Amino acid sequence: MPEADSSYLLELQGASVHYGRAIALASIFLKVKPGELVAVIGPNGTGKTTLLRAISGLVELERGKIFFDGQMICESTKSDFRVLGKNRSLKPHKIVELGIVHCPERRRLFTDSSVEENLILGAYTIEDKRRVDELFEQVLNLFPVLKARLDEKAGNFSGGEQQMVAIARSLMGDPKILLLDEPSLGLAPMVKKNIIDAIRKIQSAGTTILLVEQDASIALEICDRGYLLEEGRIELEGNRDELLNNPHVKEAYLGII
Repeated sequence: MPEADSSYLLELQGASVHYGRAIALASIFLKVKPGELVAVIGPNGTGKTTLLRAISGLVELERGKIFFDGQMICESTKSDFRVLGKNRSLKPHKIVELGIVHCPERRRLFTDSSVEENLILGAYTIEDKRRVDELFEQVLNLFPVLKARLDEKAGNFSGGEQQMVAIARSLMGDPKILLLDEPSLGLAPMVKKNIIDAIRKIQSAGTTILLVEQDASIALEICDRGYLLEEGRIELEGNRDELLNNPHVKEAYLGII
């Protein structure tokens, strides 16, 4: 396999993951440029969440390489799994320190803790107190509804408000790339719009985003480029317009015949 292409912030080369005999990801090649919003669409159970978990170091690759910001962070063969580069560790918190921050599906908040406590936990890898204060101010400006409710338990919030807390907590990690897993899942249409508007603002502020979404209409509304993942394999890739105009995407994912 070739070395990393320096024009990309994140690059997967032949990434494969198996759960027992089941193939979760089959030789995935995926690239994200700095500043891009790249979407991964596809049905449930096709490997989208596994893809993000592999990048975050939460599941092990069986084969393939992952490069981030010019360095190899993971290389694996069936008999040899290791991380290369400065970290030389598979620990997810080391991956976070590189600037890869994962906002998981279904929020995974500490529901008995306050909103403020959840947000501060997102900054656990940042030693500069002034930077933490800056990030705290930025996320409250992005989600002003949270300002007056910082002392409330996160578990008391609605689904949409919890999603805001989850994204805000991820941004407290000061990501170079934000991995968003199904941010619109289970939300009412108006709340979805608010979350999508926030994602646009995050990208506009300079954060690169890899977005996983089952709702293709939302993903293709805001992405620069995208990939269609079916049964663990990349079946299509292209820019926003190419995917929007693809007959298979239109019929299977956008309901246009």
